[in-house]
Amino acid sequence: MRKKGFTLIELLVVIAIIAMLLAILMPALNKVKKIAQRVVCGTNLKGLGTAQTVYANDYDDEYAVQGQSGKHKWDWITGAFDDTAKNWANNGIITIGASLYLLVREADVSPKSFVCPSGNETEYDGKNSMNLDIVQLWDFGNEYKAPGSGYPYQHVSYSYHMPYANGGGKSSLSANGSRSAAFAVMADKNPYFDPKNVEIGSVTQDNFMDHVGPVGAYWDTTTGISESDYRVKRANSASHAKEGQNVLFADGHNAYENTTDVGIKNDQIYVPRPTGALTELQIRQGNVTIMGSGTSPAAGHEPAIQPQGLEDSYLVNDDDMKEKPKTS
Repeated sequence: MRKKGFTLIELLVVIAIIAMLLAILMPALNKVKKIAQRVVCGTNLKGLGTAQTVYANDYDDEYAVQGQSGKHKWDWITGAFDDTAKNWANNGIITIGASLYLLVREADVSPKSFVCPSGNETEYDGKNSMNLDIVQLWDFGNEYKAPGSGYPYQHVSYSYHMPYANGGGKSSLSANGSRSAAFAVMADKNPYFDPKNVEIGSVTQDNFMDHVGPVGAYWDTTTGISESDYRVKRANSASHAKEGQNVLFADGHNAYENTTDVGIKNDQIYVPRPTGALTELQIRQGNVTIMGSGTSPAAGHEPAIQPQGLEDSYLVNDDDMKEKPKTS
């Protein structure tokens, strides 16, 4: 009489079938996961747009920009981020995150809303040396004042239209509620200011703009498809495998865009426009020639690059530290 159970051959056949099914299903499952992460990321961004509108209703149609009364300069951390009596009229150092943190303080936004699930960022837990409530702080962490809190770039997955002027203080070109519906206010991280843009061959976070150049190749019908595809994808945010980015516009709507030339008159949202009279192609390309060394803030230095006019979206975010700040 035959014993019950599987033979070795039968087990191997079953294992082979399971392996084949997994090989077939995994790409589909990964695609579903990517889409789900993209949706969550876009939903968060939509919520931040609503919060900006709430903030603007309370502050004369102005979007969140911190330190307006002083001449604070863009840096890696915000000085005295846990000082409840902080005097913003004094000059100091400040991050892009500090402006967005006003939505936590003033618009009841959770720090979780600033984290895209497909990014490397983590939710800020409010850790601080003074044991203050999270709405009493001024930024998403300050590793020097509160070890273990991290830096703002580690807790914010989105870029924001440049809020600060050269020399410090609020920019006269910062975003507000009166901008055109096509004006890009926020988006996934700018790939030039994103630690996730790790080295791929000879292309690194620091030099990728030199390699990628403008997205103009996408519109040049004489250029080969492979080069065109490469340039477009490399210019996209790293948060979604270079396939595109979620973008929030001034009228409050957000969309997932496959290219970066989606602002006013097809403005390239991650780099400033060139100056002077411009063709549509030049606006689509943006001015990448000025995105050289020193673009992101070194310790105690203001941003060297500004938007070129009220129609030019230039979305930036805090970067990882090339130079550690010398002040705390």
